[in-house]
Amino acid sequence: MSSLHAGVILFHDRRLAVNSDSNLPQAPVPPRGDPAGTARAAARDVLGADVRTDPRPCLEVRAAGGTHLYYRAAVPPPGPAPARLLSRSEALHLPLAPWTAWEAILRSWDGPPWWRGRLVLEDPLGRPPKRTRAGAVIIRDGHMLLIRYRHRRGDFYEIPGGGVEPGETPETAVLRELAEETGLGGTVGQEIARVNRVHRGSHPGHYFLVEAHGEIGPRSSLDLEETAAPVWVPVEDLRHLPLWPKRLGWRIAHWHREGWPRRPAEFCDSLLDLRVPCDW
Repeated sequence: MSSLHAGVILFHDRRLAVNSDSNLPQAPVPPRGDPAGTARAAARDVLGADVRTDPRPCLEVRAAGGTHLYYRAAVPPPGPAPARLLSRSEALHLPLAPWTAWEAILRSWDGPPWWRGRLVLEDPLGRPPKRTRAGAVIIRDGHMLLIRYRHRRGDFYEIPGGGVEPGETPETAVLRELAEETGLGGTVGQEIARVNRVHRGSHPGHYFLVEAHGEIGPRSSLDLEETAAPVWVPVEDLRHLPLWPKRLGWRIAHWHREGWPRRPAEFCDSLLDLRVPCDW
């Protein structure tokens, strides 16, 4: 039976209120209950603070087991501060829940939601994937290999890779796609990220560090549409590019400076707007 949960998105002094597990405070809504009242009660029980909420939720996450509604909230003065607050820098690299919503929350950290009305997101966890993707993160001399697509509204970019075929592993698929798109061979290294698209069904992606062999091949060897071509881009420019996956680009630049993660980072991303600079 599908359930309904309600919770709050509460910023206080530019810090986000979370529970002891570093997740958004929420609680199940009882039958015929008031979701906004449940959200305020959850904030009081979990955070130790009375809050006021907007009359309507700003975010809806539809998961396999039910729906989660989140209300923008604030602590009315002179109320006490919530019990646990995270800074933005602390939150950026945590596995926070609901993971589907974190792109939207991090992006709107210092201001009102950047979307209009209620943002509705599909949580891919627990749903069979429509397609699995494998991508190659290739860096040479401070530059990363991307696929650039020409479009009348402006260029956009994608990390080389493609769909995993039946009988393939992601490691096998990433080398096949690399050869088809660039003419390069390669050696697969560690997996650094697992990214799931939050629109139009579940599309998990596995992204690997790959050491590429050789040089980019001639046009006849590339399995790309006519408007697309491999290009080398400075790693530090990734956060400014209209790049998919958006949230992986800036992380690669960060990891290239600070060290690669010991285990794959897991997060959701969307195609809502690739053209904004990204550090979330």
